[in-house]
Amino acid sequence: MRLTPLRRSGLLASAALAAVASLVLATSAFADEVTTDDPRAQAFSQFIDVNHPDACTVGGLSGNVVLPGELVYTGGDNQQHLNITGLPEDVKVTGMLVKAGDVFNVYLAGKLGEALPWNELRAPVVDGGNLPEIGQWFGCGVAVEQPPASTTTTTTTTTTSESTVTHSSTPTSTSSSEPATPSSSAEVALTTTTTVAPVPVAEVHDLAATGFGSAWMLGLGAALVAAGAALVLVMRRRRV
Repeated sequence: MRLTPLRRSGLLASAALAAVASLVLATSAFADEVTTDDPRAQAFSQFIDVNHPDACTVGGLSGNVVLPGELVYTGGDNQQHLNITGLPEDVKVTGMLVKAGDVFNVYLAGKLGEALPWNELRAPVVDGGNLPEIGQWFGCGVAVEQPPASTTTTTTTTTTSESTVTHSSTPTSTSSSEPATPSSSAEVALTTTTTVAPVPVAEVHDLAATGFGSAWMLGLGAALVAAGAALVLVMRRRRV
């Protein structure tokens, strides 16, 4: 069958379209073949972001996003490697995601191991094996319920002692006991106050009158004294 120029043009156009389609498919397939040089990681090529609702659902991750500020690390953004040296206490980290552009590595915690640090986490290789700089990274994890804080109760026992002070008194004195006020050291003492009874003083009264006068005796005494004095005077003069 002889082909007309119009038919030839149509066949050439169809062949060109088929070649372009094949080239696009081949290029897409090559782009989807993301590789990683880290045996601990699984590489992916798709758009994902830290704020994406499915950020922790790819590659076996679970839980919620754990931001870099909740972790202790070195390296990271704009560097080729990331080292995780500390994890939050209230979150069980299920894995890490490290990306460069639209390609990223998923690291599951089971592959990384329980012991820290997790060293040299990185993005997938690009351009035939070149290691790119990290553009974004974050962790995924589930909250861990913290045990209640223990409360220590200290009990202090105070012993209170009582003492009694006893005072003796003579039969002629009277004693009155007053309760003592307890001191600040919680010791209670019985205080005894002794009061000495006053000794009664006998009242002096005049002797009863018997009707016997004493004036003549005074006069007699005075006379005897005068006579004695005169006798002494006479005897001295005779001696002279």
